Amino acid sequence: MKLSSVFALLASIASTQAVLDGPCSGFATGGLGVCISTAACSKKGGTSTPGHCPGTANDIQCCTKSSCTSAAAGGGVCRFTSSCTGNHFVITDLCPGPSDFTCCVACAPGRRDESSGELDKRVPVCPG
Repeated sequence: MKLSSVFALLASIASTQAVLDGPCSGFATGGLGVCISTAACSKKGGTSTPGHCPGTANDIQCCTKSSCTSAAAGGGVCRFTSSCTGNHFVITDLCPGPSDFTCCVACAPGRRDESSGELDKRVPVCPG
């Protein structure tokens, strides 16, 4: 076997291994799932799906959460912080998984407090 064939084989094996606290593989979540233990997933209200964290223990599965909500900011989507871009901001501690798997919420241009009519300063306002 040629040395280049060995490297190609090792590279293909490495690319199919999931990482604990990393994104799920082969799952149509668009970066919205994280490989964590089923217990940690359910503790934060997530749903575990087996088969998308190859090379990990049986209790490590793809954890997704359909939505995350904050009384001040409204609803968002759990995803990795690196993919929460554009007119969005991050709220921590609402999603299962590592600290960089956060609630990504769209900015609220001019959102007003329902009782006073004042701009709600708890919610970041979109630029421009």
